[in-house]
Amino acid sequence: MAKSASDKPLQLESASTLTFTKNFVAHFTKRDLLLYALGIGCCDESCNDKEKFDRELRFVYEHHPNFEPFPTFLLALSFSAQHLSEEKGATPTASGIRSFPPDTLTNYRNDGSHCGILPKEFFKNQEEDMDGVESLPILHMSQSLILHDNIKFNTTSDQATIDPPTQMQIETSILSVKPRGIGTFVTSETRYYQDGSYIATSQMVALILGLDPDAVVSLDRGTHKNVEGQKKMTQSALVASFKGSTQASASEKKSKEKTVLHYQIPRNAALLYRLSGDYNRIHVEDNLLSLGNDEQDGKDGKPGYETKERGALLHGLCTMGYAVRAVLHHANNHPMKKSRGGEVNLKSVQCNFVNPVYVGDSLCVDVWDDADSASCCSSGKGSFDVFFRVYRNAVDAASAEQHIHSKQFLEVVVEKGRAQFCICNEGLGTEMATHVSRL
Repeated sequence: MAKSASDKPLQLESASTLTFTKNFVAHFTKRDLLLYALGIGCCDESCNDKEKFDRELRFVYEHHPNFEPFPTFLLALSFSAQHLSEEKGATPTASGIRSFPPDTLTNYRNDGSHCGILPKEFFKNQEEDMDGVESLPILHMSQSLILHDNIKFNTTSDQATIDPPTQMQIETSILSVKPRGIGTFVTSETRYYQDGSYIATSQMVALILGLDPDAVVSLDRGTHKNVEGQKKMTQSALVASFKGSTQASASEKKSKEKTVLHYQIPRNAALLYRLSGDYNRIHVEDNLLSLGNDEQDGKDGKPGYETKERGALLHGLCTMGYAVRAVLHHANNHPMKKSRGGEVNLKSVQCNFVNPVYVGDSLCVDVWDDADSASCCSSGKGSFDVFFRVYRNAVDAASAEQHIHSKQFLEVVVEKGRAQFCICNEGLGTEMATHVSRL
């Protein structure tokens, strides 16, 4: 796609002044909450003691006394949301299968055909520069989520409706469009509302790989101010992070509190997680359907079966869900909780995706405290930060210290992970009283 001499300055101006905000509505039931939690492995074999199992049971059993949504469940709602104008007067359908890409990630040309995640106004010449754009690969580079209030869900006891749907209003907007040599980085923001309450904010950075930078109009409206490093993650730092790093950071080396959890991603993980709304066929048909089906000569001339080294690509948000499970486990055992009492509640989480994860992979999640956590405790602040990183095939490491400093068997798949927690207790301010996930 080449730059055209017929570019019009009006298009450049319109792209920089429009808000590109769209409104949607999503419905979910308690059944959807259960499916999501099971899709990220809650209560799987990694919960090898009663404490871990009981802690995650609240996410997968609706009769649990502390039943609640897993905090990252909100990220899945974008895949099932409908345009607000189309939804009016329609019967809510929370669990039906959706087409891909979802409405929240789809834009259209003047003729009504799809043009991917980037609106047509961002192309300098809409007739020439948009040719083939819908077929360009899109990489999910980073994700963040800030929680402002509880996720509410319908708890009616009406016997005629066993599991009534709950509504969530969703507003999406484009914050920045950054053309670069490798492609174009698009940062989008999603806001979640329920009954007038502002529930959460998420931001996603996606890379449209190979999109000609000369064909695109740039935009920068800023990103999260209260999640440190999010703005820096959107461009060159994200490209560089694809290489990953198996070296321990300064904060990791200083931290005295570390958690290392291992997860074996089951072969049906992508098939199960897709029921939460992301029905992209790449998570099924890429390799999964051919596993064990290609007949070839085996040993001693006997027929054998080819087994591919890796199966289908796992959803990036599913990988993030596994990581957040480890982060919640670590926070539950944090010294601040032990010293203060009360409930530890997730306030925000962010991470970069630097390598794909496949079904069947073995993952290792490292979680460690912020080096300044001790000062936070002594200063009386009711919050603390933790960092995390996810490796592939680190399960063979003999100890946490060994796999942190050795590159053997390690491949970073999630980098620059960070989560913030607050302690909710009597005497703390209202800012710390808002929570989403009880531990």
